[in-house]
Amino acid sequence: MLKKIVGAAAAVSLLVSSLSWAEPTTVRIAYQTGDINVLLSYANGAGLFEKQGIKAELIPFPAGPAILPALAGGKVDLAWMGEMPAVTGFSNGIPLEVLMMERQDDTNIRLSANSKAGISSIEQLKGKRVAASVGSSSHHHLLEALKTAGLTQSDVILVNLPPANMPPAYAAGQIDAAVTWEPAIGLIEEQGAKTLATTRSLGTITGGYWIGQQSFSRQRPEVLQAFLAVWDQALKDYAKDVSGVRRYEAERIGQTPEQFDALIKRQSASHPALAEQLTSKFFGQPGQEKDSRLRKHFEGIAQFLVEQKRIDAVPADWGGFFNTKPLETYLKAHNP
Repeated sequence: MLKKIVGAAAAVSLLVSSLSWAEPTTVRIAYQTGDINVLLSYANGAGLFEKQGIKAELIPFPAGPAILPALAGGKVDLAWMGEMPAVTGFSNGIPLEVLMMERQDDTNIRLSANSKAGISSIEQLKGKRVAASVGSSSHHHLLEALKTAGLTQSDVILVNLPPANMPPAYAAGQIDAAVTWEPAIGLIEEQGAKTLATTRSLGTITGGYWIGQQSFSRQRPEVLQAFLAVWDQALKDYAKDVSGVRRYEAERIGQTPEQFDALIKRQSASHPALAEQLTSKFFGQPGQEKDSRLRKHFEGIAQFLVEQKRIDAVPADWGGFFNTKPLETYLKAHNP
């Protein structure tokens, strides 16, 4: 009996030792260099991934649409992007799914114009050069703004630019107004541009979402649970130490803590708690996703993309687009 006990103890000790020295599981994470990634930068810089046995391979992309080929080709496991590329990819047959809303922004996307060009209202944009990223959230915001003034896209000179190119174009006098997000829109406003409209004033929604390959959640569910644990910890740390969490992203984009705090304030950014996301305000309770606010929002985005000929048709079947089961599993395990 003593030999059996000693043998069992040795086996457990060997198992623990092997787990302790096991190579961390690599997760390939796509992010956008031209957007703000507070919690991701913190989780990576503070070692939260390593604590969960994950080796995070952060892969940079200039914008969300550029990530879609990588998702389609299985080059990334998780991706941070907005509504437009997510709907575009799903509509075009890429097997992706929305797992979580990372951030909600009420004033991150803004329409700002040069008052020296005689623009102090949306109505005065008529005949002016307005920069937007065609097919993106900025384009959608522009059309919604023009609608409030009884204008259409044909009433302005639309200049299709990526966010990073808008501030220098504004400085060079090549555009009269721009619609985009931080940090680009903040740089334009530093040059004197005045805000005419925001996500909040237009009564719409925008934010960032964690998108995954459908195969990732099905074949590696335990790794996805570890990722959710990382995110949950990052949210809790952010609530306790705002400046300590923000400093990683501030350093990445080369801003002082004071400048970065001002940027976050301009965004009106908030990060919904994991439990909050399973309510009608976000994804809805399990099994009731079709009646949620985000489902209706994504359906509206799909209609916009059809009108802009970015996709052929609104998806007839949205089944599989939202996958809140991993989130539900995590919450049941950690918040019974």
